[in-house]
Amino acid sequence: MDHLYDALADLLEYPDEDWDARLNRCEHRASAEHPDLVEDFLAFRQEVASLSVTALQELYTHTFDLNPTCALEIGYHIFGENYKRGVLLAQLRETESPYDLGQDRQLPDYLPVLLRLVVRLDDRELRDALIREIMIPAVNKMTRALGESENPYGHLLRMVGRALARDVGSSGSSRTDDTMRHPSVPELYTITSKAAVKR
Repeated sequence: MDHLYDALADLLEYPDEDWDARLNRCEHRASAEHPDLVEDFLAFRQEVASLSVTALQELYTHTFDLNPTCALEIGYHIFGENYKRGVLLAQLRETESPYDLGQDRQLPDYLPVLLRLVVRLDDRELRDALIREIMIPAVNKMTRALGESENPYGHLLRMVGRALARDVGSSGSSRTDDTMRHPSVPELYTITSKAAVKR
């Protein structure tokens, strides 16, 4: 299965020697599935075009690993260190277990893992809840955190947020400020639990 989310997930992983192939795959998927998002992708591609793999790796590390406001473990952006994040991680671990998403190397709320997960979920209610309540608010916070830094990854995160918002028919603008409510464990976890029971 190949989907734009899979290609975006690959670009949000640590860069290595297959970087050009990842870029080409994402451009192909964006052109096929969301032509309106190609502009964001091309802006990203243009800004990283002159960077060596080593320079890309340094940029990636600075952007995501050394910058808590842009950490790819997106449950942190919703719950911080609140115990609810632990509940989310446990539920996601159960939901992700049937699939090979790269989660063996990352926490269950790692953004590339979740992008791959939502492609494969048959439970539309769960899928939409994850996108609306966790993924869109977190990605929008990350995009704002990069702000006017001219970091190329801002274009890629904007593309991810717009793709997710289109997917669920949302403007992506709700609950994205610092006072946004936490998704009630509930709405989201009850759905996740139902999905686990169905399996």
